[in-house]
Amino acid sequence: MSNPSPEPGPTEQPAVVFARLADVPLDALDKLIETTHAVYDDLNKVLGHPYWGDLVFHQGAAVKALREARVCMEGLRAEAVGARNTELGITVTTAVVGDERHYAHSEEDKAALVERVLRPSVPGACHLYVWDRPHENPDAPGPYTQVRIVTDGESEIGVLNFTEESEDGELTSWHTSNPEPLPDAPALPFDAGSALKFPRDAVLPFRELRAALDEFTRTGERPEAVQWQPARWGDV
Repeated sequence: MSNPSPEPGPTEQPAVVFARLADVPLDALDKLIETTHAVYDDLNKVLGHPYWGDLVFHQGAAVKALREARVCMEGLRAEAVGARNTELGITVTTAVVGDERHYAHSEEDKAALVERVLRPSVPGACHLYVWDRPHENPDAPGPYTQVRIVTDGESEIGVLNFTEESEDGELTSWHTSNPEPLPDAPALPFDAGSALKFPRDAVLPFRELRAALDEFTRTGERPEAVQWQPARWGDV
């Protein structure tokens, strides 16, 4: 008679497993890369040694492999953060203001980010992203939706541009639409110094912009708190 199979132990929740992956330390790899790379100067001091060529070859190969490993580990950590947050029902809002990125997880912090993009510290457009993780690397694949925010803080008016990208890379873009255009609405620029102007009937007061952005930070979808029109450009 065969022995019965042992009873399985308690199973960890997926979020716990993903959290452990997200905590894998990258600083140890960084230190290893730094140390391995730094020894190259020392190797040049023994240029005439018969082992010099092989040492330099393997040192270079090791640094390359470690850097590739770091990229993979960074990707693993990012995906683990996204998986953990998805399991827990958490989204992260990323705000890009000038060259700086700001992140918010809680409703309170997301509301603060909305105020930050409505009154940016530097001139020009701001952007909001909602994803299962911080949108840290603009060169890596990221969230498929974004909101561009251009405001006049003194007048407390502005426009939103919502862009959505399909999995095939096709972009669709909308501006806010004001069914009762403000009589003195300015033609706000797409960005600081840009010749492109938003249409005047896209300009809304802060009250409506804030409601739309608060909704976007919750859903990541095109907000229903305001009306939209297909993106167009011109001082009309």
